Amino acid sequence: MNLVFLKKSRKNPAVGDVFVFQLIFEPEQYRFGMVVSTTMKIVSMEGVTLVYIYDHLGNRKDDYPEFAKKKLLLPPQAINHLGWSKGFFETVANLDLDKHSEYKFSQHHFEFFVPGVYYDEFYNEIKNPIEPIGIYGSGNHRTVEDKVCDKLGYPLSKD
Repeated sequence: MNLVFLKKSRKNPAVGDVFVFQLIFEPEQYRFGMVVSTTMKIVSMEGVTLVYIYDHLGNRKDDYPEFAKKKLLLPPQAINHLGWSKGFFETVANLDLDKHSEYKFSQHHFEFFVPGVYYDEFYNEIKNPIEPIGIYGSGNHRTVEDKVCDKLGYPLSKD
């Protein structure tokens, strides 16, 4: 595994939660994410967590990215809560996204498994998707780990 254990949490992620994670390739530094929705719908699954993973490397857990710039390393990711419950994602702050709407994209679009078919986060088909476009499906901390490592040129975990 390329993720470093931080701290387990039994608390479900909430909209506005800022979280950190570490890669073994970047000791003593942190990558950042934010929970932007907990109501995403994927076919019959409701209440899926939608997160942003930022293109930012901090030296401390409070060395936040400039959220208003929305500079993402990956398109928005739909994930479950395992990253928090297993201790690889650690919530470090909560921001009121109603007061800071500039921290969020106004829409989230995802490409379905069939090329050219797109949905929004509420399972409505979209004809003209807006960037950044994610992949329509649910992942977890391991899929985030693999995508981040792939994007940054680090070797993927063998386990």
